[in-house]
Amino acid sequence: MKKFIIIGIIVVSLSAYFAMTVFVLPEKFLGKDQFTPTPYLEAEVSSTQINLGESFRLSTISENIGDYGDIHIVSAAFPTLTKTDGIVRMVSYDFSNSPIYIESGDEIGAKYSGGLETVYAQYPSIEAMSRPIHPGTKYTMDLQITPDELGPFTVYVKSIDIPHTSSLSHFPTEGQLDHQGEYVLVYTVNVNP
Repeated sequence: MKKFIIIGIIVVSLSAYFAMTVFVLPEKFLGKDQFTPTPYLEAEVSSTQINLGESFRLSTISENIGDYGDIHIVSAAFPTLTKTDGIVRMVSYDFSNSPIYIESGDEIGAKYSGGLETVYAQYPSIEAMSRPIHPGTKYTMDLQITPDELGPFTVYVKSIDIPHTSSLSHFPTEGQLDHQGEYVLVYTVNVNP
């Protein structure tokens, strides 16, 4: 008899546990507010006019002004280039991970989907990343760029925080779209003879 009571208690307890995990707890977790990391980005070029053979600097300062997040990314892309070798040089960065060099034709994430949607890169870029990201944490990246052709040299700069929970999770939040379908700040330097 005692054995049946113990087995009954175990069966009822397990049934209650499974009912809670299937019906009650998911609603509790889904109802919780998600953290919203919010990147802010400032970028500056050292000169908007240079002569062919000269270099200019692109300096970025980014910050998470929102909640705690998993990943903070700053990207500098070069739509007038087919490669960065010998043209773009990383001078300094203080991100926790080494920068990633993306080449034309590489498969990359798109539309702030965290990799669920992808496109093939139409031009090269450099991504600097830190993880995790605490509120108020700042990061810098400094590039030296030596264009090898005359005319306008364009750089696209953006920052994305993951989890990407809303439009607050990327900077800028409007303007020109890049090949990934994501908003960018646009900087142009005229390269003269």
